[in-house]
Amino acid sequence: MRKCFDNVEVLKDISLSVKEGEVVSIIGPSGSGKSTLLRCATMLEKMDGGELKYLGEAAAWEEDGRCIYAGKQKKKEIRKHFGLVFQNFNLFPHYSVMKNITDAPISVDKVPKKEAEERAMKLLCQLGLEDKKDAYPYQLSGGQQQRVSIARALALQPKILFFDEPTSALDPELTGEVLKVIRELAREHMTMIIVTHEMQFAKELSDRIIFMEQGVIRQEGTPEEIFANPNERVKEFIGKFTA
Repeated sequence: MRKCFDNVEVLKDISLSVKEGEVVSIIGPSGSGKSTLLRCATMLEKMDGGELKYLGEAAAWEEDGRCIYAGKQKKKEIRKHFGLVFQNFNLFPHYSVMKNITDAPISVDKVPKKEAEERAMKLLCQLGLEDKKDAYPYQLSGGQQQRVSIARALALQPKILFFDEPTSALDPELTGEVLKVIRELAREHMTMIIVTHEMQFAKELSDRIIFMEQGVIRQEGTPEEIFANPNERVKEFIGKFTA
């Protein structure tokens, strides 16, 4: 995968594959390309080169030095495979919690309203938000808003969830609420790719950790390999967590 902005290479030949049920954390300094990698993987940004596949289906590929994307219908089908949770929640402020969660299943996937609402209510109960279904985003704490955005992503029943620094907009107390939800998803073997600055969380939860810097993967391995045997740059970055 390659991506440039204004002739600056932000991603340089990144190669990454994720197995079903695997939790992969992506760490690294700000500006290393982590969020761009997620945006390219979820087709919010167009790659300049490389190949993108979900469950064996090609979403994009390289041809004559250019990146070619699948047609509109194929992309729509492939997008159903994944969900994305943003760092700033991205909830619709004028929709209730229930409508935020049911809107896409009803309008995109054509799920009957009753079924979509039952699915949403089940998720809200799982996430401890059953009493917030009629609330609006401004009436919720940041941790509650992020849990609603996780419920919204899960309502589409994706095979894989992407998290782009899901706790960076939260204070430490609210961070714990969201990390608890992600831990529970990991126990249920949800496939997840998580861009995070929470080192201890990445160490505890991940099957694999990827350290990125300047658009390349500098080190990749199990948490044990990364934290017990980091290269010099990773050691400098994770600092006290190597103890």
